[in-house]
Amino acid sequence: MKRLLVVAALVALPLPAFAQTGAQTAAPPTAQMIDTGRTLFNDKSLSGGAQISCATCHPMNGHTDNKTYVGLEIVPDGDPRGRSTPTMWGAGTRQAEWSWAGNIASIETNIRGIIVNRMKGTEPSKETLAALAAYMKSLPNGPAPLLNNDGMPRDNAPADVKRGYDLFAGKAGCMTCHVPASYDKKGPEDVGSGGAFKVPSLRNVSKTGPYFHDGRFKSLDEAVTFMWDFYRKKNDSKDTLSDADKRDIVAFLRTL
Repeated sequence: MKRLLVVAALVALPLPAFAQTGAQTAAPPTAQMIDTGRTLFNDKSLSGGAQISCATCHPMNGHTDNKTYVGLEIVPDGDPRGRSTPTMWGAGTRQAEWSWAGNIASIETNIRGIIVNRMKGTEPSKETLAALAAYMKSLPNGPAPLLNNDGMPRDNAPADVKRGYDLFAGKAGCMTCHVPASYDKKGPEDVGSGGAFKVPSLRNVSKTGPYFHDGRFKSLDEAVTFMWDFYRKKNDSKDTLSDADKRDIVAFLRTL
């Protein structure tokens, strides 16, 4: 089954500037702005009572603490009220909206909501939001030595990875929602997990468990099985995936 491969465009940085023609363009952040954002990201004074910083839940330069939260309370993975902490690695290359609800188009708006509503901090300035956004958008994805820049496996990738990619792009239907090179897409989707949620990027996915919005699945194997069952039933597909096929898909996911 052939599928159109759409290469994800870089997300434009929302820092307004005007070219000589008068057309609005995106001004690249300066190194100083990114450094300021890094400092703010680790600054507990942004929260009420100066108890936590952005890095509390996103340690290792914007990654994830692999925990599930209701507000600031850690809850068991799979709690339907909970939200799993996503990674910020590769944030500047994503297509999807922000927040698990998938309804916030601007990273600044999402940062502001986290600071005010979750961290119980005071209203941040526009400069603070711009610096934090610049820092987060500067964060690269983790290393993926078996991937080309377009997100496809390199020629030297192991056979199981290549088979997994072919299944991912073909009969497993994964590229319906996870489009390379960022392996996400715009708009929330309802996959039978309790509502419509953001399609998360699968880059760095081997390091971002537990999986789904509420952290219900510990392993990629569980997540792949759930998604295949959903896709097959939704599309009334007669295709089958063997256990070996699913292992190959997981092998591919681990390269992202």
